Amino acid sequence: MVRWWYKMDDYLALEPLIIARLNDQISGVTIKSTWGLARFVENFDTPPAILLVLESDMPGEINVSGSAQVVDQVWTCFVIVKDSANEAGPLISQIIKAMNGWVPDPSCTPFNRIKSGFKHEYSPTGAMYFPLAFETRFVFTV
Repeated sequence: MVRWWYKMDDYLALEPLIIARLNDQISGVTIKSTWGLARFVENFDTPPAILLVLESDMPGEINVSGSAQVVDQVWTCFVIVKDSANEAGPLISQIIKAMNGWVPDPSCTPFNRIKSGFKHEYSPTGAMYFPLAFETRFVFTV
């Protein structure tokens, strides 16, 4: 359910909230965000780590006056590890526990885990990337 009475006026306000949540809930790993996959594949190889990416952004219904619009955003946490047998499972579990059902702001619906559009990948450095996507909906003040 979208709450028209709570409106967000910073379109990317969730990014620092998610980073803070992950830092609060998970220790011992580097947690960063980026705005492009090519940048982190080339420059981000310090596993174990979590890298946050805005995977998709889908504008939706606009209210009658045109002053507010529903937006669905998918934020993906990439788990980056070198030892998948020992590091991936526990880190994936911690992210799911931290994110699934969490309400980052009163204007948002709880995050729900969904299927990511990304696939598991391996880098030339031997790091493995596991994507975990979470979707939320909010009302953006136009």
